[in-house]
Amino acid sequence: MPENESLQKLLEFARKQNDDSAKKLGRLNVQYREAGQKLDLLLNYRRSYQLQLQNVSRNGMGHAEWRNFMIFIKKLDTAIAEQQRAVQYAESNRKIGSDEYQACQRKLNAYDTVSQRHQRIAALKQKKLEQKEVDEFSSNRFVRKNPGLMK
Repeated sequence: MPENESLQKLLEFARKQNDDSAKKLGRLNVQYREAGQKLDLLLNYRRSYQLQLQNVSRNGMGHAEWRNFMIFIKKLDTAIAEQQRAVQYAESNRKIGSDEYQACQRKLNAYDTVSQRHQRIAALKQKKLEQKEVDEFSSNRFVRKNPGLMK
């Protein structure tokens, strides 16, 4: 059955695509989670240094020390902005990966449905063929046992 072979190859290919897509989505989810964790870490550093700046400034601080704190906070703000973009990029990639995975799932389900339908049809044909053979065998046996009835 060349048609069945082609269908099986399509089904296997769709399964492989689906597996690959699931792995890719898993990696994208990890990247998104890691980017978010890094952003949270930077935001926590920012809050910590902001509190430290407030505490130190209550007790008085020199101009150079104030300037160094502000430069460091500005660098943290830049890093936070970059990490926010990285999170957005990772989220966008994750959404695309999720869409690809869902498309692969739909394709796999469609091929699987066609394959199951094809198997049911083949089984039905086989059952009919077997029934026909049983009927012919029974008919031939009946005729052999009752040769006078066929005249």
